[in-house]
Amino acid sequence: MQVRVKKPLTVDEYAKQGMEMLKYYESGPWPSHVTELKKTKYPIEAYAAGLAAGKTMWAAGSAKIRYVYTGFIARRTRDGKISELHFRVWQPSGYLYSTEKLRKLMDFADKYGLGLLEIAGQQGLMIISIRPEVADEAVDYLRNVVGTDIGATGDTIRELAACVGPALCEFALYDTLEARDRFMTHPKIYEWMSNQLFPFKFKAKFSGCPFDCTRAVHRADFGFIGVWVGAPEVDQELLRKKIEAGEVDPARLAANCPSGAITWDPEKKELKIDGTRCKKSMHCIRAAYPAIKPGKERKIAVVVGGHVKGRFGGKMGKPLAVVNSVEEAMDWVVKTVESWTEYMEKGVVKHKDRIGDFIMKVGFKKYVTEILGLKEEKKPTLHPSLRAGAVLDDEERTMWANWASKLVEEYFGRRP
Repeated sequence: MQVRVKKPLTVDEYAKQGMEMLKYYESGPWPSHVTELKKTKYPIEAYAAGLAAGKTMWAAGSAKIRYVYTGFIARRTRDGKISELHFRVWQPSGYLYSTEKLRKLMDFADKYGLGLLEIAGQQGLMIISIRPEVADEAVDYLRNVVGTDIGATGDTIRELAACVGPALCEFALYDTLEARDRFMTHPKIYEWMSNQLFPFKFKAKFSGCPFDCTRAVHRADFGFIGVWVGAPEVDQELLRKKIEAGEVDPARLAANCPSGAITWDPEKKELKIDGTRCKKSMHCIRAAYPAIKPGKERKIAVVVGGHVKGRFGGKMGKPLAVVNSVEEAMDWVVKTVESWTEYMEKGVVKHKDRIGDFIMKVGFKKYVTEILGLKEEKKPTLHPSLRAGAVLDDEERTMWANWASKLVEEYFGRRP
């Protein structure tokens, strides 16, 4: 009988084997992240050891930075050989960087870290491995020279995500970039951004249209989504040209409207949309743009309490109101957060209850009437399928569903 001796989970024990594995990642014709990491001071041996062990070498660490309570992530290898301190940095609205800003950030990463930036992701820009002994000085440099700050970790305000909005997208119904800036610089929000004092994290997202590219409905405690009042605008002449060119099938357009708001008159060759039934699904607009466009009276729908992770599971945001600007909703945001904290002191809200959990506990009606002081219901008429995946139309959903069924049948046989 062969006895297997388990190796201690240390970097030294697995690094040699792991470095051999990394050669595979450098062998193809494509750009290699390993080759790029080797150009920096990144502790590649810890990464390699994790691959060989089949388990990450990293464990939670700790750090202390002067007057800073959020925005950094500390970790160390399980054997204590290597430690890291990553900075999360607030990004510009829409993640639109000027070359000047990027150069400053790269200089910062070279001066205080390993020269590595992680820009992707909704949790904020990450600057990898700041040297712990210069962390205090690095925060000052970030604020005074680069012109941003660290933040967005722990039980505090997380990165505020805005779609690219009018900068790049023809569907944007309000200026998401300006709205995020105004939200971020609201005196109360600005005060809270550097304090870790909430029952759990909270997020705000800004989507320019009901396509909801930032997933404000189900991944934000406060979501702001561009909508319009009534029916979309129809350019009948342009629509007829698209129909004659075979670009648009009007019968299918009407049949696919989720609320049945569209009717097509084949004799008059005219398409009508009932604005009272329109749920802003954007299906007809995407299929026939620019012959069909959003209406001119544009608003912002406010949804509250959405999240994926929470004590009682994921929730979609509840429609709260339709407003003309984000500023109109800021008083509600402040009241909600203050009540959320107050109810924790009363013992109603527990640690790790998201705002959606809090609203569920007190009841949505009480939340709206007693906490926010709203007497008039202004619920937006958002399509109920507004969520991740809603950008697929019915035909595409059917196609992918059939593809998945075919795979299941191929591997497990036809179901009775």
